[in-house]
Amino acid sequence: MIFFKKYIFIILLFLVSKIDAQEYTIKNFTIKDGLPSNIIFDIKQDKIGYLWIATEKGLVKYDGHDFTQITKQKTITLFIDNKNVYAGVENGLFIKNNTEEKILKSKKIQKIIRFKDEIIIGTIQGIYLYKNNKLQPLKINSTIDSSSINDIIIENSNITIGSSRGLFKLHKNLINSYLKKISKGNFLHIEKSYDNYITVGNGNIVSIVKGDSISKHISTLSDISSIKKIKNELWITSNSNGIEVFSLPSFSFKQKINKYNSLSTNTIFNVFKDRQNTIYLSSNKGFYTLQKTPFKSLLNNNPVIHFENFQVNYKNVDSLLNSKKLKLSDNERNLAFSFKTINITNPKKIKYRHALNGNFSSWSTNNTVQFPKLNPGKYNFEVQSKIGNKKSLIKSFSFTIDAPFYKQAWFVFLVIIIFLIISYVSVHYYIKKIELKSDKKISKLKLENRLLSLEQKALQLQMNPHFIFNVLNGIKALGNNGNKKDLNNTISQFSVLLRGILNNSRKEEITLAEEIKLLKNYIELEQRISSKSFSYNITTNLNNIDAEEILIPTMLIQPFVENCIQHAFDKSYLGEINISFNVKYRFLYCNIIDNGIGIHHSMNRKTSTNHKSVALGIARERLFAINSKSLFKIDEIIENKITKGTKVSFRIPLKTDY
Repeated sequence: MIFFKKYIFIILLFLVSKIDAQEYTIKNFTIKDGLPSNIIFDIKQDKIGYLWIATEKGLVKYDGHDFTQITKQKTITLFIDNKNVYAGVENGLFIKNNTEEKILKSKKIQKIIRFKDEIIIGTIQGIYLYKNNKLQPLKINSTIDSSSINDIIIENSNITIGSSRGLFKLHKNLINSYLKKISKGNFLHIEKSYDNYITVGNGNIVSIVKGDSISKHISTLSDISSIKKIKNELWITSNSNGIEVFSLPSFSFKQKINKYNSLSTNTIFNVFKDRQNTIYLSSNKGFYTLQKTPFKSLLNNNPVIHFENFQVNYKNVDSLLNSKKLKLSDNERNLAFSFKTINITNPKKIKYRHALNGNFSSWSTNNTVQFPKLNPGKYNFEVQSKIGNKKSLIKSFSFTIDAPFYKQAWFVFLVIIIFLIISYVSVHYYIKKIELKSDKKISKLKLENRLLSLEQKALQLQMNPHFIFNVLNGIKALGNNGNKKDLNNTISQFSVLLRGILNNSRKEEITLAEEIKLLKNYIELEQRISSKSFSYNITTNLNNIDAEEILIPTMLIQPFVENCIQHAFDKSYLGEINISFNVKYRFLYCNIIDNGIGIHHSMNRKTSTNHKSVALGIARERLFAINSKSLFKIDEIIENKITKGTKVSFRIPLKTDY
């Protein structure tokens, strides 16, 4: 009878546990559904809703419809932070975001968690800090630094560490913090429950930590693999005995889930609940999903849509999605958006629509849209998803594409300003050019007029009435004396001189040979008619240039020679005039040297002083009017403080007729 009652009790207990397990609709996913391995260690969900699954043969991403393998390395533990996925793989830390993947080598990783702005890594040999794209060992305590870090939990800046050498608590920070050892032993798992911590020590002992000490122990499964608080329940998984569920905060037993009532295995590594309240069991035979049966489930929430990817000119720029007012340049007009709603239980029923500036598309399963060559302007892109009749909230993203710089107001204004400036400068330059041209023309006319005036004056000096009178008197005297030969020569020379002077007066330049010929005629006439005795000598050193090829201004030399004859000599001695022409460095040099009384003594004389000064002034002015590079100089020749004569020298730029 007692045996029969015992048998009845066992059957009733089995039926109760079976009924409890049947609160859930259970589904099993294995390699037949697309998993690379049936051994599943961990499952996490990201912000968009993708499930990330750590398997013995790599990391897998699941959207409820397709399994996408990310790595092929054995993956043990996972942590997801914003858009970054951190995975403890067999040889280190694997990090993935939308645009890149990388692995940092380290000791075997058993726990990954965020503390403030840093990622904390628990390994089989101490704690590491992921910072500046590097793993750096974190020195806390020699005991912790050399122990295996099995679990870390953070609450209100307090850090509780379960290690192979005990359970520890750090206050406020990781470095130079107060370290409290709560208990010794090998602590594998830690979970927060209300004001207490629940720990698993030495593989089997579930303890409640209140404050800084263990308050009591709970009898449960052996060979515990994980503990997880799900709402008001504590789920304890085992490597060999399935799952036990306890109600919180009473810790009263609620149900068992194992191969005897619902599962095909008793090896459960971990448990996880997603945002749709689906519970996932990681096992050695794939993973299981547990969903409340319809009579116990609430109405499903509306779907949630997220922007998954954003491309500008075919390059991923997801960070720009966080911009409140995104401005794109005129050459960034090719855009593409990817958006996603994850519903693991109804992946095939999800539909999307999008709108650009208010015009929504029809519903479809397409979750990517491209906009090639958008025109400049302001845009508001909106997306929405639905599952059945339930729609998500509309998610929007605003951006502006700038017009090409040549169409922007500032550029048009700048072009107008530049055009006005250029117009003003052009008109001003044109007017100045006309004025300058006019001034040059006036200056040229003035110069030509001045040169004509000077040439006229030079001609007047050459046609000196006194000289002509003297020549005619000389001719008369020769006629009276009956000296026909000298008379004929004098008349012939005088006629040649007059003809040359008159002909040259109509020219601006003559050859040096013509000038020398006229000088000889003039000097020889002066020798015949002058009461003063003098001789002359003309020499040339023209650097192998023919005198017929060198051009000089007309009526240039004769006034200086006349000054020598008229004012430098006395009747008391024989005068001497030496005239030389030299070519040096592309200049023609002329020297007129006499042995007269000197320029200063001559200037002091009252007789004909005005004529002399006028002649010299006209000659000097003509030289500088002809060319600004001309030089003119008059010096007395003094030896032993005695005046020996005068030297007139000048230079003009060399000019030839070839």
